[in-house]
Amino acid sequence: MDMGLEIIYGIAALVLLTALIFAVMQHHFRNRRSVQTGDEIVGERYERNEDMTQCFP
Repeated sequence: MDMGLEIIYGIAALVLLTALIFAVMQHHFRNRRSVQTGDEIVGERYERNEDMTQCFP
């Protein structure tokens, strides 16, 4: 029974390591143009929301 738990822990550690490597690689190879576009969209929405709050006190 002890060996079964060690196998499960080993598989879980391997899955977590794989997820960590995948996340780091996704961040490293992200498309900078899409990030910049997303930032612009968020900025526009923030400004629009700020303007709407000034209309309704």
